[in-house]
Amino acid sequence: MSAFIQRLLGLRIVRYGLTGGIATLIHFSLALLVLAQWPQAFALANLLGFSLAFLFSYWVQTCWVFENQLSLANALRFLLVQLTALCLSVWLSSQLNQFHNIIKVGVVIVLLPALTFVIHRFWTFSRTESS
Repeated sequence: MSAFIQRLLGLRIVRYGLTGGIATLIHFSLALLVLAQWPQAFALANLLGFSLAFLFSYWVQTCWVFENQLSLANALRFLLVQLTALCLSVWLSSQLNQFHNIIKVGVVIVLLPALTFVIHRFWTFSRTESS
């Protein structure tokens, strides 16, 4: 691996973004596979996609990004942060009604990962709390 790529992967925020991108692809791919078999099963497709992406994301974020131990307490905090981010994205989008959908989506996909990174860094995976 080149020195540049090694330096990039040494940055926690880069590992976080890469993991989030892969988790998004997992969710998207599994949802499409389910929908290919059952075109009306939109909710099921997204539930399965979210679930697999969540498990992947929690595991990789814990072990690689934040270099922490897997635990039920961390998993529950991780889930709480992710669900809160989902609610925040819906609320934020509703507050930006006067803007084009591209702007709303852009704000959500930039702001929320940055916010969840900070929360995960200082709360979910805080080394000062016992899990």
